[in-house]
Amino acid sequence: MQQKVDERRSFLHIRALMATTTEGLIAIGPDGDVRVFNETAEEMLGLHRSQVAGKLYTSLKQPKVEAAIERLLRPKSRKDPHAIRLQLGERVIAATVAPYACSGRRAAVVTLRDDTALEAYRKRAEAILASTGDGLVVFDPDDIVTYVNPAATSLAGLKPAKLLGKRTPLWQMLAMKAEDAFSPGADGSQVREVHIEAPEHRIMDVRTDPVLDDQGGYLGYVATLHDVTAEREIGQMKNEFVSTVSHELRTPLTSIKGYIDLILDGEAGEINEIQREFLSIVKQNSDRLVELINDMLDISRIESGRIHLKIQPLDMCDLIAGAVDTFQAVSEQSGHKLIPKAPAGLPKAAGDRDRVGQVLMNFISNAIKYSPEGGSVTVKARQDGEFVTVDITDQGIGISKEDQAQLFTKFYRVDSSLTREIGGTGLGLSICKSIIELLGGKVGVKSAAGKGSTFWFSLPVAPKHLVRTPGVEGPSMGGGTVLVVDRDPEIANLVETYLLKQGYDVVQAHNAEEALALAIEVHPRVITLDVMLGDGDGFDLLQKLKDTPETTNIPVLVLSIVCDEGRSCRLGAADYLEKPIDKNRLTTIIDDLVGSVAAPVVLVVDDDRNIVDLLCRNLKTKGFSVAGAYDGAEAMAAIRKKHPDLILLDLQMPVMDGYQVIEKVKTDPATKDIPIVVMTAHQIDRSRIDILGLAQQKLDKPFSPEELARRVEALLESMEDEL
Repeated sequence: MQQKVDERRSFLHIRALMATTTEGLIAIGPDGDVRVFNETAEEMLGLHRSQVAGKLYTSLKQPKVEAAIERLLRPKSRKDPHAIRLQLGERVIAATVAPYACSGRRAAVVTLRDDTALEAYRKRAEAILASTGDGLVVFDPDDIVTYVNPAATSLAGLKPAKLLGKRTPLWQMLAMKAEDAFSPGADGSQVREVHIEAPEHRIMDVRTDPVLDDQGGYLGYVATLHDVTAEREIGQMKNEFVSTVSHELRTPLTSIKGYIDLILDGEAGEINEIQREFLSIVKQNSDRLVELINDMLDISRIESGRIHLKIQPLDMCDLIAGAVDTFQAVSEQSGHKLIPKAPAGLPKAAGDRDRVGQVLMNFISNAIKYSPEGGSVTVKARQDGEFVTVDITDQGIGISKEDQAQLFTKFYRVDSSLTREIGGTGLGLSICKSIIELLGGKVGVKSAAGKGSTFWFSLPVAPKHLVRTPGVEGPSMGGGTVLVVDRDPEIANLVETYLLKQGYDVVQAHNAEEALALAIEVHPRVITLDVMLGDGDGFDLLQKLKDTPETTNIPVLVLSIVCDEGRSCRLGAADYLEKPIDKNRLTTIIDDLVGSVAAPVVLVVDDDRNIVDLLCRNLKTKGFSVAGAYDGAEAMAAIRKKHPDLILLDLQMPVMDGYQVIEKVKTDPATKDIPIVVMTAHQIDRSRIDILGLAQQKLDKPFSPEELARRVEALLESMEDEL
């Protein structure tokens, strides 16, 4: 009797819920009879209450719902709710069958929700996502794929049936290496370029974005795959075109500009004033042409990520003094006054000397151009926290706020009668901004119309490892022998003329075989190398020079029309100078190389060539000398030859793995003091943990270039302190 009373109370409770819900509600008793059937359920299922009340649940005429009820009412069945989708004519009904305790027995409650509008919205959304050209893949927090659109399956050669509902991490889906894997989470977005080989080679920009609920809870992430193959191919074609055109222009310009300089310097005998005037016009216009070519190449390199930066400590006082001296004659001729202001004790900045000089010269040149006759241009350096800032202030026409917002955009020029009169390409400021930002600094302008302008840039203060190994001042007049390697005898003669005036002895070679033999025989202080040699690739010669014990320590300055600074750097070139040759830069670099103190050498060892190239490039820009090896055997050969200051070592490698390298290095008295940083994305082999203990640090992949540089610098400093 009490059981009947309890059951009645339970179903009275359900009836009370009926008054507060807009959903269909059906209650099934422990014996399978229909106890509750509200009006919404009547309307949705097209049944009157009298047709089902008190009857078995089979009277609902919905096989899917009936099967779910039958399973729930079994005594030992699972109690999980069942979600069912019903298509009733044009209506879509979402039904949920859930257990309900009734006097110790199991009953069932069926809720019905009209999802017709929601289903129509879902279909529209899916149609939109299916029509987009970008691939979309949705993951839950456990990397289970919940949605994949047709574009993603096409781009990556995927089959939805093999992905949906299965745990498939993005890196695995795109056949990436585990160490290159994305680490999606609630913290933010990630973007990476990924190369896919199947079903065909494609380059994709892959972006992951977290999906959060209203309270910030992590629900998973969305991966967007954007095919950039065509864009990269077009970009490559453009870069090749720019490189080819610049090559064809630079070759004759190198001779024209070089020999005009020699004539103007009196090397061919005295010239009269009219000849000097005419030659000066030719020189001025050849300089303008070189500047235009350089701007085109700089933009191309910046866009393609191929610009090479040699980070070193910079004395901004010296740079400013040099720039002011360069413009002194021009400013006096135009009636301008240049005022340098650089306080004593200013810390050195970290940057590329040539590139920072390029920025400084551009800003000063613009300040002179846009200042009225008789006006002054002030160049001031100051420390601003962890940065060194340079301000170039003019007394010109000023720049409106509207123009300031676009001033550093490519090809943008302020529209005024003065700017139209002066001319220009509109590339200079854009290039300056890109260079300073690549060096970790900032650039900007402060101005108001009619009140002059202050252009400024800031660079980080040089870290300790740069400041402690500065290049000593080279001799004012050179000393020693320089080997000039160039297939073009005219250009070789030009370089020889420049160097002879600086007091160097010069020998020439015009092919790789002759160059290598002379390098071994003469053992010059410096080698200048044109990589476009007639009998072979100059890069092969550079590799041989660095692999030959007699020549491995001779600094090589690459002089070339071909822009491949990164490759030169990886093969061990000390510096890089493009043609047409600036004689002042040439002699300055050679003086520095003759008298320089070497930067710390870091050996990067990994079987993934892309990782070696990337780390070498990043460490080079931080001021380290670098070398690379692709397996343990190559690493041991490089260690014996170069005796690096630090080794970055991957553990999983062919031929000889990282554990064997550590053991060999640490048991050899000649190399046991070289610090080793282990780089790995894998679990450590516990059976060999005692060997790993000989390494100084462990660096887990993936890691950022900044983190790598910090760790290397800190370890080298700690080793120096111990000494």
